[in-house]
Amino acid sequence: MEDSKHKIKHPTQEPDATTPDKSAELAALTDKWKRALAEAENARKRADAARLEGRELGVTLAVEALAPAYDHICLAIEAAHASHKAGNPVVDAYLEGLNRTKSAFETGLKALGIREIAPKDTPFDPALHEAMQMQETNTSEPGVVLILHRPGFALGRRLIRPAHVTVSASPSEPAKE
Repeated sequence: MEDSKHKIKHPTQEPDATTPDKSAELAALTDKWKRALAEAENARKRADAARLEGRELGVTLAVEALAPAYDHICLAIEAAHASHKAGNPVVDAYLEGLNRTKSAFETGLKALGIREIAPKDTPFDPALHEAMQMQETNTSEPGVVLILHRPGFALGRRLIRPAHVTVSASPSEPAKE
């Protein structure tokens, strides 16, 4: 007597209606798995972007806070060079200390990925420069940076502060009487 529970099905036979469809279940699980992987990858990318944005913001805030000190060091160096006491050993010692401090500041900026915007003798760019004044001149084309008053700083494409500059202008025509 043959027991129906112990029947061996031949692989070419059709499955019973009572047997669940394993291939459909496998396809559904595979789809869920692929979606979960894609969501995890997207979350990782968003987290990386947020981390980089946070770093850039922190660096930007630090440079904004320290830039005035850099400006004062540059002004002190200019004043020491222009002083009637230039060449005095004491003034020279102070000047060397100021130059080393300025150099250390610039090295730190480079390490953070900061680019200094010092556009002397380049075309004026309103996206990077702030014109403090215009100066009429015959010696250069109109719209060229003549004087750099204060350097600007940028981190990648992010402008931290614009450079303050004087821009050349065409000489005006003498008044006709």
